[in-house]
Amino acid sequence: MAETKRKYAPKKSNRIKPTGKSNRRLLSVPLLVLVCAVLCVSMYYLKQKEEHKQAEKLAEIKRLERLIAEEEARTETIANYKAYVQTTGYIEQIAREVLGLVYKDEVLFVPAGDNGD
Repeated sequence: MAETKRKYAPKKSNRIKPTGKSNRRLLSVPLLVLVCAVLCVSMYYLKQKEEHKQAEKLAEIKRLERLIAEEEARTETIANYKAYVQTTGYIEQIAREVLGLVYKDEVLFVPAGDNGD
């Protein structure tokens, strides 16, 4: 007998078999989302850190401006005192209080209980 051909050959399906590329695509999407999430979180923390540094620098600037204003006021006070020290009124005051000096025609009255003892 002659060999007979099979009448029923297995049917080829139109379905595409999964390959390594499609598995990589399935893994790449969640991986990409994870990387984006990590980048977003790290950018948020870096932004917060920079804002904190900026707030500290602004506080330092305000503190230094306040110190500058205080020193300028102190400089003005010293300049006024320097001008006052050079007046005759100040010289007379120091001569009377510290040195005990009086004018020639001036009479000095000392309280009776003050003998210097």
